[in-house]
Amino acid sequence: MTCNHCASTVDGIIQQCGGKAVHVDYLLGEASFELGNEKQVERILKRLNSAGYTSQEAALHEEESERKKERFSAVEKKFLISLPFSLVLFMHMFLPMDWWINDPYVQLMLCVPVYVIGFRHFGKSSWESLRSRTINMDILIFIGSTSAFVYSIVGTLLFEGQERVHDFLFFETTSTIITLVLLGYVIEHRAVQKTTVVLKKLLDSKPLKAKRLIQKGLNQEMEPVLAMDLEPGERILVNAGDKVPADASIEYGDLRVDESVLTGESDVLHKTKGDQLLSGSLIIDGNGVLRVEKNASESTIGKIIDLVKESRASRPEIQKLADRISSVFVPAILIIALITFGVNYWLQPDLGEALLRAIAVLVISCPCAMGLATPTAVSVGLGIAGNLGLVVKRADVFEQLQSLRSIVFDKTGTLTESRPEVKLKIHNGFDQDEVTSLIRSLEAHSNHPLAEAIGDHVKGSKLLELEAVEEVKGRGITGQWRGKGLKLGSAIFTGQSSAEGDVFLLVDELPAAAIVIQNRIQSAAQEVVESLQARGLQPHILSGDSERKTRDVAARLGIQQFASEQLPDQKLTYIKELRTEGATGMVGDGINDAPSLVAADVGISIGNSNALAAESASVVIMGSNIQRLKQLFEIGSAVVSTIRQNLFWAFAYNLVAIPLAAAGFLDPMVAALSMAFSDVVVIGNSLRLRLRLSKQLH
Repeated sequence: MTCNHCASTVDGIIQQCGGKAVHVDYLLGEASFELGNEKQVERILKRLNSAGYTSQEAALHEEESERKKERFSAVEKKFLISLPFSLVLFMHMFLPMDWWINDPYVQLMLCVPVYVIGFRHFGKSSWESLRSRTINMDILIFIGSTSAFVYSIVGTLLFEGQERVHDFLFFETTSTIITLVLLGYVIEHRAVQKTTVVLKKLLDSKPLKAKRLIQKGLNQEMEPVLAMDLEPGERILVNAGDKVPADASIEYGDLRVDESVLTGESDVLHKTKGDQLLSGSLIIDGNGVLRVEKNASESTIGKIIDLVKESRASRPEIQKLADRISSVFVPAILIIALITFGVNYWLQPDLGEALLRAIAVLVISCPCAMGLATPTAVSVGLGIAGNLGLVVKRADVFEQLQSLRSIVFDKTGTLTESRPEVKLKIHNGFDQDEVTSLIRSLEAHSNHPLAEAIGDHVKGSKLLELEAVEEVKGRGITGQWRGKGLKLGSAIFTGQSSAEGDVFLLVDELPAAAIVIQNRIQSAAQEVVESLQARGLQPHILSGDSERKTRDVAARLGIQQFASEQLPDQKLTYIKELRTEGATGMVGDGINDAPSLVAADVGISIGNSNALAAESASVVIMGSNIQRLKQLFEIGSAVVSTIRQNLFWAFAYNLVAIPLAAAGFLDPMVAALSMAFSDVVVIGNSLRLRLRLSKQLH
């Protein structure tokens, strides 16, 4: 595809052939759709190829492409062939009338190769566009260049051998229009590739191959397989320089791992037996044997890539407006061109001049710029966000972030570090080893960040077999051991005094231990809260923790609004009430906060890669660095600002250029050049966004 409007034609072809839920991504050169009859795929590919869009079905088992990339794309080849003919033909305007190049038939011969290229390129596209009931920019170029070509041939035949034949020759107009528009597509194609560099880097990080270990008798053998063929429970070998092919746990080995492609954090992590590795991570040093935990479709990097692609399928409201305008723009230009021809010929009966002005109107109009305004800026934003470990699930999130009036934080694992300091106090003469074993065994059934911290504190204790274990979300856990009733949870859940601790263990309703948990506020939390307040957002804290701890954290961060000892349903009610006052965002860990993340206008999950599997959040911050939240808002502001600038240029250009062309101040060749320039300005502005954000965020 050479321009954004090609995507509309491809979309129409697929729908006509039975495709549903069609999404065509011009920037990445992909189309996805649902199809009831698999046999229709061949028909779709045939239609697409006949329309000039080289296409192939993506293989289910992707392998590293062994195809050599051609030096020039198809549109670049067409431009390079057209260019010398057009340059020679254009020279006649600066040479004496008696030179060979001013002979009408010489000009015709020079123009024919260029017109044939233009006819095949723009004519095919125009025909398929009409067949698929869409109207694209190529129709305007085809009508304009063909009008000049046919008019010139008719003049040549009617006035052959006469001096006035030169008044009817516009062969150079035909060839120059085609060549300059192709040049615009070449520049646009190359510039668009740059807007998706960061995004493609993320997509290319998906591991393709793995080294699977298989048992043959007493020996183990290694066989190369596709990463997507791995199944949970299989064992794989990794060495320094390998990408981890699937989410897995380490069975043997000590590894140094770079997870920056997932989290945006450049620190190299030490991983050993029992630790989890995420697919897409890079092994910096060491080798080991891993046990696969998830297949390729469920792996972390796979889900990130799928979510990024899904986000590109969604459209911000500002783009929907541009799409609606673009859909009526081309028909409107055709009408304006006819009016231009009629009015000019009526005012001054000069057929050639009236035709040139109408052609200039056709050529100078540029709905391509409108179509590119949003996707190029969004692509840059999504790519940079992904590079920082920010997975944006919907493209309209950038726009929604700008409308937020309140931002609600869960405290634990969000504003505070997910690994707090833990202290244990034994009560009523209970044995410490027994108490720590009970605590470890109960916490093993919870996914709450505090449970992990407490579990780490007692991880050296014995793991007991408990019965009837049940987790009460946001409160605690109950169970039985050797006939004794166990209860582990908050002061309210266990009926204890919050002044004595934060989590309590009861054995047959008798206090056995109190756990004191001290919050460590994230180093960047203060800066992030202040930056959001500077944007006009009112911060709130919602926490299931005690009032004392919640008030302390709120005071240290300068947050006035907070609520403590909140259960998930209470958090949900709080969010709903806050939304009546204005758009509200929610930042949480993606587990207990899932209902609130769904209820908020923008739900942001932080510090938990498992949240990728849920539909609860609009944005997932990989890792626990709260600084990424500030960067998310900075990216959102920059993307929306760039979209508005792009659309302003696209609309302003047409408002000024079309009347100038209709009045005869711009000939078709200048019109073709300025049309290409308008696309370059829009794409260039999006590329400037990439440079600006790269400097601002690093």
